[in-house]
Amino acid sequence: MKRVTIISCLILMTALITSCEQETLDPAENAELNSKTEIQSSKLSKLEEEGLHFISDDYDNDGCLNVDDAHPWSNMSETIWFDDYTDTGVENSFVNCGSTMADLVDDLIREMNEEYGCGEWVSSDQGSEINMDNWKVIHRKFVRRIARLTYYWRKDKSITRGERSQLYRAAKESKVPYCYFEY
Repeated sequence: MKRVTIISCLILMTALITSCEQETLDPAENAELNSKTEIQSSKLSKLEEEGLHFISDDYDNDGCLNVDDAHPWSNMSETIWFDDYTDTGVENSFVNCGSTMADLVDDLIREMNEEYGCGEWVSSDQGSEINMDNWKVIHRKFVRRIARLTYYWRKDKSITRGERSQLYRAAKESKVPYCYFEY
């Protein structure tokens, strides 16, 4: 809805600027400006029509239609994060239509969290707790999977060798897998 409003404002501003400029120009320049304004208005109208269509078919405006988009609500953060505490410092960019690097990392984290079984509790003498041995196994698996993922990004020249090292170190230091509890 905001895009439609912005486009409407652009059309209105173009018309206002044109009417102000027309008072100071000679008739030949006025005619040229009017034709350019009409062309711009028709282009803006087309954009407005396409914008309405575009907004409904591409939620995150990444250029990949929702039906073809593996991540219709892409993670568009500036850098890649592994958890709420671990910012890798590596720039987040698109690796294919509809998927950012952060989207793929988020998918992997989600998979590790599910495998960790946040909803499954282990009984102990002191009450219920999460199995920490399981955490260590899954954390190592997460680090290996990040290494594999970054290998392909490096091979495709999406990241540098240094960025791959940053991602690997951040994965080792991260708290993945982790559970969020609602109280």
